[in-house]
Amino acid sequence: MTLPDRIRQTLAPAHVFVEQTAYAQAMVAGRIGRADYAAGLRQMGHLHAALEAALAAAAPRHPAVAALYDPARMDRTAAVARDLDALGESAPDAPAPAAARVADAIAGWATDRPWALLGPLYVVEGSRMGSMVLARALGKTFGLDPRQPGTGLDYHAEGLTTRPHDWKQFRQALADLPLTEAESEDVCAAALQAMEGLVEMYAEIPVGTPALATA
Repeated sequence: MTLPDRIRQTLAPAHVFVEQTAYAQAMVAGRIGRADYAAGLRQMGHLHAALEAALAAAAPRHPAVAALYDPARMDRTAAVARDLDALGESAPDAPAPAAARVADAIAGWATDRPWALLGPLYVVEGSRMGSMVLARALGKTFGLDPRQPGTGLDYHAEGLTTRPHDWKQFRQALADLPLTEAESEDVCAAALQAMEGLVEMYAEIPVGTPALATA
C-alpha cells in the first residue's frame, strides 16, 4: 500500500466526522451566514499560517519536505486574507483552542520530526478536493461567482480547473518519496492528529440556525 493510501485509510473515520459537523453541513447546504463562515475561515488561516511557517523552516533541513512542498502553489494564507477582506469580515482574531493545539503540534514536528509535516500538508492539500464542492455551494449562498478572483472565494476556488490533476500529482510525488517505515508512520500519525484537530476546530465554530444564517 502506498503512503497516500495509508494516510487516506487512517483518516477515513475522522473525514466522516468533519463532514458531520454543523459548520461543514451548513456550508454544503447553503445555510451559513457570512459571519459564521468567516469565523471558520479565520481559524483555517491560523492553521495554514502555522503549517506554512513550519514547512518553510523544515524544507532546508529535510529533502522530502523540500521535494514535496511548493509554497508558490500550496500556500493559502494570502487567499484567506483576501477573502476575508472581500467579504467585509477581515477583523483579526486569536486562534481558538483547537487551532492553537494543532499549531503547537505543527511547531513541534517542525523541530523534532520535520518529515511528519507531510501529514498535515496531505490534509490541507486533500481539502482542496472538497473545496470544489464548497466553491459552488458558497458561491450560490453568497451570490458570488467563484470563477472571478477577488470576490471572496479564492480560498476554495484557486486552481479549480487543474485541481484533480494537481491532486493526482501530489499523491504520486508523496508515494515516490524515499521515506523510511518509521518516517511514514510519523506522517500518518501527524496527518491523523491534524485531521482530528480540524474536526475539533469545525465543532468549535458557532453556526446560527438556518433561519438566522440566511437572513
